[in-house]
Amino acid sequence: MEGSKPLTILYAEDDAVSAKLLGRTLQNLGYEAHGFVNGHQALEWFEKIQPPIIISDWMMPQMDGLEFCRRVRALDLPYYTYFILLTANSSETNYHKAMDHGVDDFLAKPFRREDLHMRLRVAERIVRQRWETEAKIRSLAHFPADNPNPILQANRDGAITYANQASLSLLRLWKADVGGALPDSLLPLLATVARGEQAVSEAELYCDNRTYSFAVTSVSEDGLIYLYGHDITARKRAETDLIAMRNRAVMQSLQDALTGIGNRVLLEQRLPELLQKATQDGKKLALVLVDIDNFKDINDSYGHKVGDQALIHVGHTLRDHLKSRDCVCRWGGDELVILISELQHRSQMRPICERLIQTVKEGLGSSDLPKFTLSMGFAVFPDDAPSGETLLQKADQALYQAKADGRDCWREYLGESKILQSTQHMIQRLTAAIDESRLTAYFQPVWDVVNQRPAGVESLARWVDPELGYIPPDEFIPLAEAKGLIIPLSRVVMRKSLETMRDWRSRGYDLTLSLNLSKRQLVETHFLTDLYRMVDEFQLPHDRVIFEVTERQSILGHALGRQRIEAMIAAGFRLSLDDFGSGYSSFDLVGEIPFHELKIYGGLIRKMNTPQGRRIVQAIVEMGLTLGLTVVAEGAEQEEEVNILREMGTQKIQGYYYSKPLPQEKLFAYLEEQTRRGRFSRPANVPGADKNVSF
Repeated sequence: MEGSKPLTILYAEDDAVSAKLLGRTLQNLGYEAHGFVNGHQALEWFEKIQPPIIISDWMMPQMDGLEFCRRVRALDLPYYTYFILLTANSSETNYHKAMDHGVDDFLAKPFRREDLHMRLRVAERIVRQRWETEAKIRSLAHFPADNPNPILQANRDGAITYANQASLSLLRLWKADVGGALPDSLLPLLATVARGEQAVSEAELYCDNRTYSFAVTSVSEDGLIYLYGHDITARKRAETDLIAMRNRAVMQSLQDALTGIGNRVLLEQRLPELLQKATQDGKKLALVLVDIDNFKDINDSYGHKVGDQALIHVGHTLRDHLKSRDCVCRWGGDELVILISELQHRSQMRPICERLIQTVKEGLGSSDLPKFTLSMGFAVFPDDAPSGETLLQKADQALYQAKADGRDCWREYLGESKILQSTQHMIQRLTAAIDESRLTAYFQPVWDVVNQRPAGVESLARWVDPELGYIPPDEFIPLAEAKGLIIPLSRVVMRKSLETMRDWRSRGYDLTLSLNLSKRQLVETHFLTDLYRMVDEFQLPHDRVIFEVTERQSILGHALGRQRIEAMIAAGFRLSLDDFGSGYSSFDLVGEIPFHELKIYGGLIRKMNTPQGRRIVQAIVEMGLTLGLTVVAEGAEQEEEVNILREMGTQKIQGYYYSKPLPQEKLFAYLEEQTRRGRFSRPANVPGADKNVSF
């Protein structure tokens, strides 16, 4: 294996999108990559070429990754191949199962390009060392006296009958000599020869801060056994580095990138474990949902950096004041989840919630953060729910109760009837607002950073009630979804948005309109009919209307939803994958649905001040461009972020750097101002506008 040539890597991956991305990544890292869609094809090619490294997905048709690895090891080829297994299930059980099948490394999906590169560098170092050592063994085994590696000869009783010059120093350290006994750690090699087996092909010996590997190279006619040793200290250090790196990668995969507390993956692992333990011990488990009150106002007033610091403060304070057996994880946005285990009675939760809320407040007194409060809602297993999913739903209802009661408090789940009664007034107000079309839309500009001008706007639902005042979207939209009001609400907002689009086109502006699309709205009986009717009524071009679907919406398994999506695309509407990178099944969505646009999750943009965060965003941009999608970044607030995104190849950017969401009249004033500054030119004939404005 010549060091100057690109290293050959075989990879097996049956998912077309994942295979394409993996192959491109390996080539960009300087490797010669050959891909196959199943283990059978990969094994046939491997037997002919024997590349030094294999990367294989665990779950594949015909032959999975474990069987592929087992077949590779059974070939007993002269050179060692390093085997890396990819899987979405990185449990400890699967890890041990993979190692038992001869797998060298175990990489959880989805993975970062940098993690893969680090693993490959370690793999390359190990493979090169093993191949060089094996070559030396073959070339020098016939000349034991001059061999620089230790060579011993022993009889079947374990007595040393010969030692070359290179092994004499080791013998002294073992306090042995020719005629003496072999070290105990080498005796299993003699035992396998005596039985005619090959169960033990290598034995390791640690001596004087060095590690040596000994193997049987031959047996003479009179039964004398030759043991060839070589120094594997460097290889063992590389393996130790790999284990440490793997452990760090596992820890990172379970940590929220912003706060450093547990993430959604950790919660999904820990919750079933603690539920099972609670059942076995006959005790209770509380799931607490924690929400920062008026978090959107903090972001709007102080900026997202301050909002991030508020999240970090809450996460660290809660973590530091919980017992080691309990855990706190970030669920999403400003919402956290606490698991409190080993409870004897639910009444124990009262002082715990009060203490945690008060501790967070006291911590704010000695910080530069703006003052804010927390709302908490909890449910208890098995009293309130028999499963983790139901327990989360009940805790969410309790959290909503805390918000409805004025926030800055905690509430426990007390049954459906009490919650329904306490929220009935807000439901009535929301129903009236929908019936009277009093909900409105705000519009946030989306900029074409290639041509430096507005390309479109995203429509965002807003509700200001005459009695209740401004209601944040993260409160009234979940309420509308829970109470079956989301479809009429979406219809009102969509109509007002399309009407505003007609108005800006009448003023000569050619902008795209992005509308958020929920799964429930998509499968509603009259959705397409209403959409076509409204668009035709306002005489709007279909290809200037973009519907955004978030990663959270599982529309892949819904046949009717897929049919509607295909009908909308056939009718000329455009489709955008929103919140890409927020932690859901992105690759499945990209591979199965013909999106036109990929919108990077704003939380990732705010992490670009770290090398790791920047690499993640760069990888998403490259993936989007590779798949021929328009790449949009949302949440940009700083000029530095905009410059970095533009250099990466991002085509559109949305965020406070350009503008906050605006009501209709302020949007028109904004566009007029951009026109006066020469950043935006109104074409005389909108239908024939320059298509470079939007991608």
